Amino acid sequence: MTESTGHRRPGFRVPLIVLFVLVTAVVTSVSARLVADVAEWWRADGVPYLAATAVMLVLSSVLINALPRAVREFWQWDGPFPAAADRVRKALGRPRKAVAVLVTVLLLGLGSYVLLPPPLESGELVLMTATDLSPRDPRTTVIEQWNESHPRNPVKVETAAGETGEQHERMVNDVEDGGEHKADVYLLDVVWMREFIDNGYLRELDRSKLAGGLDDFVTPVRRTCEEVGGPLWALPLNTDVGLLYYRTDVEGLALPTSWEGHSGVPATQALGELEAATTAQFSDEMLMVEALEAIWAAGGRVVTEDGNVTLTPDGSRVQFTEDDYEGMRKLNAMATTPRVALADPRPEDTTATDAVEQFAAGRTAFMRNWAVADEQLTDLREELDAAGVTYRTAPLPKSSVSGASSVLGGQNLAISAHSDKPKASQALIQFLTSTQSQQILAEVGGFAPTRDSVYDRAEGEHLVNVRTALQNTGLRPKTRNYTEFSQKFREAVKTVVTDQDDISDVVARELAEILRK
Repeated sequence: MTESTGHRRPGFRVPLIVLFVLVTAVVTSVSARLVADVAEWWRADGVPYLAATAVMLVLSSVLINALPRAVREFWQWDGPFPAAADRVRKALGRPRKAVAVLVTVLLLGLGSYVLLPPPLESGELVLMTATDLSPRDPRTTVIEQWNESHPRNPVKVETAAGETGEQHERMVNDVEDGGEHKADVYLLDVVWMREFIDNGYLRELDRSKLAGGLDDFVTPVRRTCEEVGGPLWALPLNTDVGLLYYRTDVEGLALPTSWEGHSGVPATQALGELEAATTAQFSDEMLMVEALEAIWAAGGRVVTEDGNVTLTPDGSRVQFTEDDYEGMRKLNAMATTPRVALADPRPEDTTATDAVEQFAAGRTAFMRNWAVADEQLTDLREELDAAGVTYRTAPLPKSSVSGASSVLGGQNLAISAHSDKPKASQALIQFLTSTQSQQILAEVGGFAPTRDSVYDRAEGEHLVNVRTALQNTGLRPKTRNYTEFSQKFREAVKTVVTDQDDISDVVARELAEILRK
């Protein structure tokens, strides 16, 4: 009796039973998920997946049917393990057991396919963007990578062409009630987020599906995508921030420490034979960007770095202080003071792209531009060399009064409220904003990445400056009526030229009324 008890080794029986049960559970859950995701079996590249699914399905069915006998054999084990396994094999070889395995295969497969929905809905995903994504655009590269790895959900890019206002209008027309509802995913400028959220144009993202959460996204950028303590509406594809580009080939030219040092009269002191200190980018939305940065540099707070517009105590008017006016006067003087800004092209016609071309041609000493302009200058290497231009970048000088020195730019990916493929759409968004995709956008296209982990691995000075600048950014006004507010605000800025000029009470009231709509 003592010898028999010793052979059974009771200390090992329970762990073996638990191990067998766990293996059965794991194999069964894996086979269930594989079956749930089986689709389009006729595709050639789906054959290996189908074969693996079949193997796992049969294996899980065998384990399930063997489980009762295996538990009993392990509990009564008094010899080597192979003997127990052999008895299980012989038991399964009986016709009744073979039929049981076959029935289990059918029940498990059918139940998994019916009860576990496919992780992603099948079908084409339409991504609507205001930017024309050329074949050389790295965003096109990461979209193609998605298409290769997700053939059931290829992405079709729909471009909302035109000027900024036209692009905005086309996207709104698509998503609003009665629209065509072509898009599953929108690539939205950060200034349109408030409008699309408040008007119910977007579908909330499922935070539980985000591996690692949001902690890796740069904090100021992440805040454009979520409500504080509330829903998550988007993820940032690429961000952007203003940098100062300054010449290193001009003798006596120092890195400015103030806004006037690159866009005011002091900027003309070491120009030598250069035409002007900088370019005034007053075309369309760039005037809003330039105006806010000039206002913040002067200590103005009509728009705070959080994107809140300052109103009078009774809320009836937008409130402008003397510091706000000082910033606007300096901005307008920038375009009219000799040698501060180029007169040709005209400031009101000059875009950020125009500024890059003039700087590469050697016409200016400084350039305020987005971080992505560094890559654009790389593409103009021949022009830079011909003009003898060498340069470096730096964060824009920070005001001692305001907490922001640059306006935050960038684009976020959000799901249309009308999409019938929300799971696939979110998977696409997560893929395009992943660390790997962000690395490609930064290294290949010069885009400012949205993840801290990419900056952690950065070696060049440029991305170090971008990261610093992002911590000193401010938001443009957060309002569902941003396009209308920006246009009215820009018109008001142009009128503040002399010490006697100010923005009329009527205009201040109109601006406040736009915010209340």
